[in-house]
Amino acid sequence: MINEKESPLDSGKSSGANEILQDKNTDVIKIFKTDIEHNSGKLKAIPFPIEVFPPIFKDVILKTNEALNFPIDYSAATILTAVSTIIGKTALLEVKNGWKEFCPLYMNLLGNPGAMKSHPLDMFFDIIKTIDSEEYQSYSPKLAAFEEYQSMTRKEKKDLEKPEEPKLIKHIMSNFTPEILAKRINDNNRAVCVVSEELESWLLGMNNYSKSDQSSTYLSFWSVKRTDVDRISNQNRPLIIERPFLCIIGSSQPRKLKKMFPVEKSDSGFLQRFLWAFPADSKKKCINETDLGPFFLNSYNDWIRAYYEIHKPVLFDSGQPKAKMYKFTPDSMKIFLDWNVENTSKVNAAGDSLLSEEYNKFDVHFLRFALIMQIMEDLTGNSISVNAAQNAVKLCAYFENTMLRVLNIIENQSELNLQKVAVYLVEKGMSQLEAARYTGISQATISRRLNK
Repeated sequence: MINEKESPLDSGKSSGANEILQDKNTDVIKIFKTDIEHNSGKLKAIPFPIEVFPPIFKDVILKTNEALNFPIDYSAATILTAVSTIIGKTALLEVKNGWKEFCPLYMNLLGNPGAMKSHPLDMFFDIIKTIDSEEYQSYSPKLAAFEEYQSMTRKEKKDLEKPEEPKLIKHIMSNFTPEILAKRINDNNRAVCVVSEELESWLLGMNNYSKSDQSSTYLSFWSVKRTDVDRISNQNRPLIIERPFLCIIGSSQPRKLKKMFPVEKSDSGFLQRFLWAFPADSKKKCINETDLGPFFLNSYNDWIRAYYEIHKPVLFDSGQPKAKMYKFTPDSMKIFLDWNVENTSKVNAAGDSLLSEEYNKFDVHFLRFALIMQIMEDLTGNSISVNAAQNAVKLCAYFENTMLRVLNIIENQSELNLQKVAVYLVEKGMSQLEAARYTGISQATISRRLNK
């Protein structure tokens, strides 16, 4: 669409056009210039900022990259999500009075076939699956006792104390109905994580269970907002989940993105909640001779288990877990506020667009990153450090980059933005021919947009 060797801004074929394009305060021109850079190949993938991780986590990411060809982006994103899951509702960031944030993440590992997307999911969630198995071993005899009591006659129950129906504590969900997922979220005082090696299949099947749009439920889960879930088994008594904490992580391929997130459904807000681990190079790599020691995962697994055991939720009378409250220090708050000024400018410059909605969600992403980073850094304090805030800035920069690359695949955002610019130029006095020459958009498309 755009000739890489000749930017429309430099063609100099119309002095009147150049005068219009020199309006540096016009948001639409800012978008135009951004798209010129993007289409000329200047928007490159940036490396994952692995330096944000403490040594326990950084070491295992680098080792699996060297020996097993796990891309750093995938391992890092998986560990972030696993840590978010094990934190769950045990920690809460109070940004200011009346504004508190938990830290659930919706994550997609994006890359070509053979890029080692599923292997990090297996490796770094295995310790949480082990915890789930242990919880099931505790649950199973309690369930057997409850079912035995339920099967008794009234006479047999007469002198027996009715046992309480046990709740299965399960963190990892892979194959489930919406009703079961809601029940697991309600029963688990920490968190639940949907782990899907084929995220496309899960997303496409999400709304096949019923006629209702399940995506709205997941929007509420992402915000950790009270959610009423109508259950087929008991339509007269909806399941009311006060603080649903759900993480989602899975993998997919770039060529399937348009099918997973069709443009016509972009207004649902579901796409905007996802973060993308999208390395510059996701090609399959040859197996090498480097091997891993037998205990290379021990430190990571020990950290996950220690946090789980130490931070068992303490119940309020209401049944909700008591979360440890974190707050910004004056210095770390300044980092957040300064970053927010820049992000707000991006939101406003993008106008009424999907890109604007994406940038807008990063306010929350920043806060969740800051909380996760602080907990990974130090389990003893309750303040967000300068280092944790700075690391949140770095993570936002990475995920903003991947977001832009994903949007160009899904919506061809540059094409749409350039159409807007072409219309703007014509409305400012440029001919359709000149606008077409400057933007690379056909005159027919410009005319069609003008006549809408």
